[in-house]
Amino acid sequence: MKAVFAAGAMLIASADISGAETVYRYEHGPSTMCGIRGADTADFLRQVRAGLRQVPASDRFDLFVADDGVTQWVFTKPSEKAYPAVTCRWLDRDSQGNWISKREIRCEADRAACDRLADEFASLDDQLRRSLAEKK
Repeated sequence: MKAVFAAGAMLIASADISGAETVYRYEHGPSTMCGIRGADTADFLRQVRAGLRQVPASDRFDLFVADDGVTQWVFTKPSEKAYPAVTCRWLDRDSQGNWISKREIRCEADRAACDRLADEFASLDDQLRRSLAEKK
């Protein structure tokens, strides 16, 4: 998870992150995340792998970064309890023009494992936001 945090920090180190928004879905079937429509997590992985750059992450996750430098996709590996799951995070501006971090999570595993994964990413986002706020 530290590698995912570090990659996230590199992606948005220059941004002033004032808040975060997370959309978490425990679901099966087609959905849209970060502008990509997928039938399931495997379909998202196939599309993301074909179009984005994969960067080193961890033994738990596969990480892909978009060319815009502010969008990242993270997929759980089969060894994770919350497998299969995918999350995408990107930066956006709120109505006052402040940068905010947004994340969507889709999890198709056991509900309890999915909830723990969503909590882990929420904690990661909060940690990143605090770290960047300290650098102001």
